[in-house]
Amino acid sequence: MSRTNIDSNERTLLDLNEYEFYYFMPDSESVKNELGYFLKNNSIETYSYVTPTAFGEENFDQFLNFAFSYFQDGNTYFIVKHFNNDNYMVNSKKLRQRKFIPYHLDTSLMVWDGDEKDIPKPNSLVELEKLNSSNLVKWVDVFFDSFSYPNHLKKYIIRMVTTQEKNGIEFYVGNVRGKAVSCFCSYKSGSFYGIYGVGTRIKFRRRGYARTMMINYVRETLEKNLSAKFCLQAQRKTGAEQLYLNIGFRIAYLQKRFDWDPSTSASKF
Repeated sequence: MSRTNIDSNERTLLDLNEYEFYYFMPDSESVKNELGYFLKNNSIETYSYVTPTAFGEENFDQFLNFAFSYFQDGNTYFIVKHFNNDNYMVNSKKLRQRKFIPYHLDTSLMVWDGDEKDIPKPNSLVELEKLNSSNLVKWVDVFFDSFSYPNHLKKYIIRMVTTQEKNGIEFYVGNVRGKAVSCFCSYKSGSFYGIYGVGTRIKFRRRGYARTMMINYVRETLEKNLSAKFCLQAQRKTGAEQLYLNIGFRIAYLQKRFDWDPSTSASKF
């Protein structure tokens, strides 16, 4: 699948959910205007990204000029995320001409908008636990083990989840026989519950725990809000994408990624 059909309003809601989720990260700056969404993280550079709106895609030179200005005239690293649509061919050529580095694994932006009868049965026993400010470290521990984050970032991630929890982002772990084996967090904006940071501890993988955790979350959320919709991101053609497809998510659209890295010889604006 190279392209998908998507309602323009749905696309805006999905982009806005991601922007607002990252907005609450410490040491971050953010701007949202008619051209796009611009986020700069001064602690972890890979959280620095820009995404054009439909208007920004149609006025891509103006969008890029603003992005370069925002990132210190191109002297700092950032990622461009571009919707794979009719504007992509022209705009990707402009990115390559400006020496952006293409990232050759697409991101699937996925949506679950069914109802209770569409929820599959779990294949394991996982108890969903919503955390609060007093025990967020439990989430951090699972997250670090799941994604092999370097330990020097732990203080920052603790600050991050503390700030995000205060601003409405919810943190969950999946427990099996009293042990936290998996994790994710969720942020509601508009009609969508955005799901982020889904992971499973290394020694507990391939047992269906993440699948069951997500099924339980969808089920419990729908019991409280019958009109709930869910969105998340997964790398294209990976086990994670297949997991979500099996749960009932659909691919709303694909994102193409280009990196601007001023530390490499390829990046010369």
